[in-house]
Amino acid sequence: MSIVNPPDLPGLEGALWIALTLALYALFSRLRAAIGGNGLAQPLLWVSAILIAMLVLGDIELARYDRGGDWLLVLLALSTVSIGVPIYDNFPIIRQAAGAFLLAMAIGSVSAVVVALAMAHLMQLDAAIFATLSTKSITSPLAFGVTSEIGGLPALAMGVVIITGNSGVLVGPKLFALTKLHDERAQGLAYGVAAHGIGTAEAIRKSSLMGSFAGLSMGLNGVLTSIILPYVISVS
Repeated sequence: MSIVNPPDLPGLEGALWIALTLALYALFSRLRAAIGGNGLAQPLLWVSAILIAMLVLGDIELARYDRGGDWLLVLLALSTVSIGVPIYDNFPIIRQAAGAFLLAMAIGSVSAVVVALAMAHLMQLDAAIFATLSTKSITSPLAFGVTSEIGGLPALAMGVVIITGNSGVLVGPKLFALTKLHDERAQGLAYGVAAHGIGTAEAIRKSSLMGSFAGLSMGLNGVLTSIILPYVISVS
């Protein structure tokens, strides 16, 4: 399945799953806005939990949800292009901070991998889990491919990536307040490197400037990590 090779038409059941997913997301987006943007009301977190509960309690096969869910993935892939808009709008500001941005992004990328591998080593996890955790801070499509290449578990990697992203959105504002980090450029970079797509969406929600640094750092971090991670795993 891809944009150039889309899935089959969803049919009535698939269309209902699409409508339900979008309706729940809209509901929790409104709820979050109503309570002041609290990270605990992150729509993706609650919508995922509700849909998983429905599938488990209703003994519904995931394949039935995927009749509509696969089309949501296609729409997600198309919407990724929109990340380029704030990057284009704020490119002069990005260019002025290029040196500091690239240095901080590189340090963040390496730190994310090192911390994940150190935790896995201390917990004495097996090689497959070890490899899977190392992809926790790159965006889902890249994490899926890289995990397969380095001997990890792609399905588990998706869960780890989602948990990492939601955790970043929840913890990020508190860390920014604690460290008195008010620069939107730095906050955006942190969201993009540490919390990938979920963090980037949160940054874009807050401001165009923050979203531009988040989107660019997410993309560059994904590419950099995808290049160096196979080598790091091979020598670990």
